[in-house]
Amino acid sequence: MRLLHIEDRFHPEMGYQINYFARFHAPGTEVVILTSVSTRLWGQELNLQDLQELDRDFESKYKVKIHRLPAALDRRTKSNIWMKGLRRAIREIAPDIVFLHTLESYSALRLLSWGRLLYRYPFFSDTHTLLNQFNKSLAFRLHLFWIRKVVRRRLIRSQTRVFATVPENAAILRDHYGLPPEQILYSPIGTDLASFRRDERAGAALRKELAIPASETLVLYTGKLNARKNPHLLLDAMRPHSEELASPMHLCFVGEADSAYLKARFHEEAMGKNLHIHRYPAVPSNTLYRWYSMADFAVFPDENTLSALDAQACGLPVIMQSDTTNRERLAKGGLCYEKGNLQDLAAKVLRLAASPGERATLGKGGEAYVRSKYDYRKIVRQMEADLGLHKEPKL
Repeated sequence: MRLLHIEDRFHPEMGYQINYFARFHAPGTEVVILTSVSTRLWGQELNLQDLQELDRDFESKYKVKIHRLPAALDRRTKSNIWMKGLRRAIREIAPDIVFLHTLESYSALRLLSWGRLLYRYPFFSDTHTLLNQFNKSLAFRLHLFWIRKVVRRRLIRSQTRVFATVPENAAILRDHYGLPPEQILYSPIGTDLASFRRDERAGAALRKELAIPASETLVLYTGKLNARKNPHLLLDAMRPHSEELASPMHLCFVGEADSAYLKARFHEEAMGKNLHIHRYPAVPSNTLYRWYSMADFAVFPDENTLSALDAQACGLPVIMQSDTTNRERLAKGGLCYEKGNLQDLAAKVLRLAASPGERATLGKGGEAYVRSKYDYRKIVRQMEADLGLHKEPKL
């Protein structure tokens, strides 16, 4: 059985959903990834030749095939691109099943609007869209109109089923896109429990390496430092409260930084004598467990990041803004602060900093919760069962 995953951009070393679908696929399933040559999201240091070398390693290790197509619009849009020769490539690969990742992408809208392929191959799709991504711009309204009036009809007529990745976007598929409930499946975003685990020794060694005393509070942020993630909100929240700290607190930021964003928003000055700011470049995902193991808790002040699941898998409490998806993900392992209320964010940070007992309770609760609900190996098996690749009892 040949399963074709179509994803606009793919990096073999990232921890995205498609990486785990490829890594944990069932024996006997031939997995093919059709993606683009775009390197835009992976940093200026990575060129196409380097990316293709990583492709070869990934193909060899996980027994999959990766095909890359030229991309248009790569420099004009923040996320969407136009893969050239997409329909021809699908025909040449001749899949048994097509999994079209991200229903709202240009690639998905093109294929779903052009109906012939929908009746030649069994198609599935998914969505990662959340309500906080909805806006009133003309571009978004046109995008939504096309999904409701054109894509919806194609999906219903071809009986194409779409995976929601959180309950929130299951409601979006039903209430905003108009998809019938019987065509909505569920496959949550998860985490790799083999890669993300608590390792006290590794955490202590990293603290020593970074010269951060074990007795001092360490608050961690991992991910991109840019205007979408807004990690500067943690600085802005804590700056007025630096004198309330009885002992030093270290705010550590790990990830690729956008220079324009740092200059405009990420102001490290005037933090007070007890607040120490540390910035580190992005690290390989298979080493992140060391950072989560050394921290006292993590803060992701904006958006819905999958890193919250990885952190909890390492027994680390998490603070995020309150919304439907974050409340579900932090049900046992974290605190949610009122969206836009930096005083509430600061209060939650100060609360956990002063409460080692609560941190321990949240850490254990979050780890158990993530292991029971968000184990990618189980998620992939259930997804493949929903695709009809094998029989598997419901989770």
